[in-house]
Amino acid sequence: MKQCTHPCQTVAANYKDIEKLRAHLIEGYQCLDAWLAMSQLVTDPHQRKDCLERASVLDPGNEQIQVAYLEAFLTIEPNDTAAQQRLAEIRTMQLLSDVKTTHFHEKPRARLIGDILISIGAISSDELHEVLRFQTNGSVVATDRRVGQLLLKKGLISPSKLAKALIIQQQERSKLRIAPQVLGEYLVEQSYITPQQLELALAEQLRLDQKSQRFSLGQILVRLNLVSQARIDQAVHENELSFWSKFGY
Repeated sequence: MKQCTHPCQTVAANYKDIEKLRAHLIEGYQCLDAWLAMSQLVTDPHQRKDCLERASVLDPGNEQIQVAYLEAFLTIEPNDTAAQQRLAEIRTMQLLSDVKTTHFHEKPRARLIGDILISIGAISSDELHEVLRFQTNGSVVATDRRVGQLLLKKGLISPSKLAKALIIQQQERSKLRIAPQVLGEYLVEQSYITPQQLELALAEQLRLDQKSQRFSLGQILVRLNLVSQARIDQAVHENELSFWSKFGY
């Protein structure tokens, strides 16, 4: 595959010519600009989703592209809860980025999951770099491109190792007061469950996910009899109230 310069001069000269854009891509160029331009020209929802998926792979850190892709994906799969949740997370963080408060600014970030896995000896730097290269190689892949999930699919870590790393990351997030809190963090902070119980539930969730059995963390905790459904509902409500109260709501 050929790397394309950015901004791409070919696309700049032909951004409204779908045939020339296609020809440019067929020549083997990994061109972010071309896929974005194509997404504006195609009329079929599936084609638009495919164009934006390829663009999101080429620039995984671009939240605007991620939002556009998720919106296109949900046009086709409106009931996909994972996509709905990811879109809501991005929009919430975009909202928070505009809030000038010491709660969320000028503080160090929790470590990335890959760095944590290296620190506990679960993977090597080379294994992480291999997965990161795969994550951004420009091919059409499944929607879930999280590093932890890719490591699981490649058999480089076990669900229990990933669960342990996620617990460490959540504890760092909680210590730094990085918002919004996820349900697991809130349950532990309020002593509704222990960190060990959360780690057990996360490992079970990951194991089931590998079998294409999708359950929320709350559902897993209830299935394992670690907490009641009423307590989960209560915690979700409390967490929402706590979060929005910071902004006077």
